[in-house]
Amino acid sequence: MKIKKQLLYLLFVLIPSLFFGQIHISNKIKESSIATTEDNALYFIDFWATWCGPCIHVSKYLESLQKQFPENFYILSLTKENEDVVNRFMAKNTMGLAVGIDFEGETFAKNNISTLPYGILFNAEGKKLWEGHAAELKSYDIASYLRANKTTISIENFFKLEAYKQEVVVDNDDNKRKSFSVLELDVDPEINSGIQMVTKHGFLEIEGRLQDILAYALHCNKAQIKIPTEVNKYYKMSFEEGSKAFENKETYISRALKLKEKIFEKEGEVFFLNIDNPNFWDTNQIEWGVGNPKYLIGDSDIQADNVSFNDVFYQLSNLLERPIIVNENYEADSTLHDWQIHYKYFEFMSTNLEEYGVKIEKKVATYPEYVYRAR
Repeated sequence: MKIKKQLLYLLFVLIPSLFFGQIHISNKIKESSIATTEDNALYFIDFWATWCGPCIHVSKYLESLQKQFPENFYILSLTKENEDVVNRFMAKNTMGLAVGIDFEGETFAKNNISTLPYGILFNAEGKKLWEGHAAELKSYDIASYLRANKTTISIENFFKLEAYKQEVVVDNDDNKRKSFSVLELDVDPEINSGIQMVTKHGFLEIEGRLQDILAYALHCNKAQIKIPTEVNKYYKMSFEEGSKAFENKETYISRALKLKEKIFEKEGEVFFLNIDNPNFWDTNQIEWGVGNPKYLIGDSDIQADNVSFNDVFYQLSNLLERPIIVNENYEADSTLHDWQIHYKYFEFMSTNLEEYGVKIEKKVATYPEYVYRAR
């Protein structure tokens, strides 16, 4: 009986360590200047972005909550943006909360974060206690959860700093190394959160599973890309804007990763776009600045800053989970535009697209399917 009691006690003591590092971060930009305890019973993840105006306002509210509960309660503002972007923002803005970078967008993906601002409250065992719009978490909620949750875990054990294990895969031609590079990242096989794209210093950087990256390169629905599971690894790729690699992404990717492709014709349900007189926005409608994500995808619409026709309709195709086909006499170029397109309800989307000079209909048609295998 004594042994059983000792085992139960040991298990109780070790509960926090069993949770160890469920929230992975690639970098902690700053520590909290408000929270005072290393061991805490409650941890609140504030999902935010530097380009999200409402997020900045919410962070001030969360700072006031952190000041009310400086002990046993810890807030981390988590973003999946590029570290340089966040550092530049922090240089111009004072934040009292801890700020971290989500490791490969892992926590965003696991919790299906599609709108910002958003927040999730965890206890020391990693159990979700509350989630919703971050401004809706009240001080009486925190007080109630603190009374009910006594087990604590250290900040160091709650958050795991995840370093990249990288393998460089590049073309052997030295001239092409300057315009194109491929980096394989060691990421949890369960992580598949689409792609992240950012343009900086004249390069387009893309991160994600190979299936998603190839779908982007070919401007098609990712279901049109057939690829073996063992080949569908997580990569970071860089393309110099205006280079041959940038204009021929799929060719350079296939060559670097030694992939062989076959194209088949399939028939099925598609969205057909008829474009006779396009009336697209210019690039002055949305301004998120250099180094920020190109897309903001909400529950019902997609916004894009400086994105081509092919790029935005690639995103729309994957949101609608159906291939998109464009009338043959329309040749989309690489001209950049700003976009705001509703996608949740077909009738609203149809009316919205007509403002851009685009007519959309559902029909059965043939579309290409791209099948890849390792050479």
